[in-house]
Amino acid sequence: MRDSTPSLREMPAPAVHASPVAALLASPWFRGILIALAMAGFLTFFSAAGTGEMGWPLRLAYWVTVMAAGSVVSSIVGILLDNQTRLNTWQEVAIMLAIIIPLISITVWLITAGFEQQTPQFWRLPYFVPPVAIISAVMTFLHFQVNHTPVQSHAFPEARMAEPGETFRERLGFKYRHADILALSAEDHYLRVHTSAGETLILMRLYDAIRELDGIEGSQIHRSWWVAKEAVADVRKSDGKMSLVLKNGLPAPVSRSYAKALKSDGWL
Repeated sequence: MRDSTPSLREMPAPAVHASPVAALLASPWFRGILIALAMAGFLTFFSAAGTGEMGWPLRLAYWVTVMAAGSVVSSIVGILLDNQTRLNTWQEVAIMLAIIIPLISITVWLITAGFEQQTPQFWRLPYFVPPVAIISAVMTFLHFQVNHTPVQSHAFPEARMAEPGETFRERLGFKYRHADILALSAEDHYLRVHTSAGETLILMRLYDAIRELDGIEGSQIHRSWWVAKEAVADVRKSDGKMSLVLKNGLPAPVSRSYAKALKSDGWL
């Protein structure tokens, strides 16, 4: 933390809000919102689950509300299941659905009563389970398809003489500028840069930083972590969770959503 203030002072202005549109489009939560809105439009158009009696503006409002509430429930459950690397994709999907279907069914039951301006009636609750199960299965599948690929940086061809990650290095204080970059970890709006010369904080988004690290072979291993491949000294597993141990002894957590892709790329 002692180095955070000098680093912020030395950081060029573009780093503060670097590529906000690109970062927004790449973020998993934004892609999840787009999927939910697309599904809401689809269900509105086909008057799904007996909503044809509603006028289309009310029907659209209903499905947007339902999809938004379902996305919130799914996101919370997803965070709770995060880092459970002992699970394969299908096991994770099954557990996810087993948890969210009852929760979302109750949520939709309450939302429907609200739109109908009626008191929720318990005898109606079971009728919401089948359509919720179908929609939840489709949404969960789409979510995994869209968000399972880590963002990577790549080594320069040998003919290129520029220092690896040169653009990103210009954002660092002089002490860290020519050190080996081992890893990046996101902390709210800040980015902790782990180097062979120590750690420093800068104000930058992880996605933008990874784009500027081309020249250094590395990969995102967690929603808030990127590591350089050459910095990995060991792979550690404990209580179903996986981490990469860096050369400086720092453990970096591997998210279960990225584990399969990292394994296929030869990281694990």
